Amino acid sequence: MVSYNKILEERSNSVEEYTAYLNKNLDILKEIGSIGMGHAATSLSQMLNMKVAMTMPTVYIKTPSETSEYLNNREETPIGVMVGLQKDARGCILQILSRKFAMKIINYFFQGNLEELGDLDEMSFSVIQEIGNITSGAYCNSLASMTGLFMDITTPTHCKNFDEDLKLKEKAADEPLIIINNKFFIDNEEVNSDFLFMPEDDTAKRVITKLKEYYGFKEQ
Repeated sequence: MVSYNKILEERSNSVEEYTAYLNKNLDILKEIGSIGMGHAATSLSQMLNMKVAMTMPTVYIKTPSETSEYLNNREETPIGVMVGLQKDARGCILQILSRKFAMKIINYFFQGNLEELGDLDEMSFSVIQEIGNITSGAYCNSLASMTGLFMDITTPTHCKNFDEDLKLKEKAADEPLIIINNKFFIDNEEVNSDFLFMPEDDTAKRVITKLKEYYGFKEQ
């Protein structure tokens, strides 16, 4: 009979190895962010009929507590749009929009001039939801075309409480989460957006391995 301490030790080693694997492949994760969000920026530009550019993303590997602090300790509470991943890639993606980003989009759709964004009404969130659908869809489609993996996303939902909706307090304290930080320029105005990628099972390794094959990199 396997002891409880042995199970904990094996799990700890597994998480430590997975975290080390992600950190070793930060360049590939950055490439995932760059290509995926590049396609998302193109889709956003076509939708808004505006010039949309972006900088090279920054990738962070954080624990659940670090992720909670990263999401919640901001001057203004950002807006979260979450989609689930299905088929060959499983997990979920949370797109975190700054309120400045959200106002830019809502003002465009409703021909308004909002200077502050309070609680989103149903109509305003439907716009943000559609943006999440388009950008997450473009992100996954670009990955699917390079990896050969079949990816599908669920209907976007509004993530109001990051800790509760992402079940951060229920996750293991050392579980690694992937955050891709992006800076967009919409009509030359800088706005921020983050993608929190939370893959299930071996999805992250499968995507990374396929991208290495695509670029001709060898697994070490």
